[in-house]
Amino acid sequence: MMLRFGSIGLLLLTLPGVQTAQAEDFSLEAVESLPEAVAEPLKSILNPAGVRVLNGQGNTWCEIWVRREIADSGQPASPEAVYPGLHSGVLLGLMRFPEGGTDFRGLPVGKGTYTMRYGVIPQDGNHVGAAPIVDFVLLIPLSEDTQAPEARLSSEELVELSKKASGTHHPTVINLAFPPDSVERPLLEKDDSDHWILSLPLGQESGGQSPLSIIVHGQAAG
Repeated sequence: MMLRFGSIGLLLLTLPGVQTAQAEDFSLEAVESLPEAVAEPLKSILNPAGVRVLNGQGNTWCEIWVRREIADSGQPASPEAVYPGLHSGVLLGLMRFPEGGTDFRGLPVGKGTYTMRYGVIPQDGNHVGAAPIVDFVLLIPLSEDTQAPEARLSSEELVELSKKASGTHHPTVINLAFPPDSVERPLLEKDDSDHWILSLPLGQESGGQSPLSIIVHGQAAG
């Protein structure tokens, strides 16, 4: 099932290997190194080549780094999962907000660097229809995340960890989107719901790559 985008043209940035959608708001540039706060062994599994999302004023909205490669779990976290190779709790990468930001529900995200761990929205009466797909990442402060990269965590465990990012009783949620069939380099697009979606190639331990699409700016409807 493919995400349908509005009629927007694509152009190549002057930076090699980065692609963005032509529009008035957000754009991309390359990042060549990980944040200084990242230590071993986490540093060894992350790709130091990240991306920076810039707003219309040319200021950094966020920065993202993903893993060099990831294993297929062989067991989807949910029957409705769009990313069936990921298990609940697996580390996907890092997200940094140099000046703070907002999550998919419009709640504030404080300045800092966060781990991104995969989860799925519980399909109960409180969450059905809360987002276009059930897949998302929960942000956890880098300094507070002591779990192994391949940790299998329940939704309840992820929520408790992510509350440390918000400082409230709510987790900090960044939703994922339907990925394109393939992507060779970072791609930023805006969909018909005014969501800015960053698609990145995520290396697979078995070989090859698969796209990971993150809603870096935009909120849930309603």
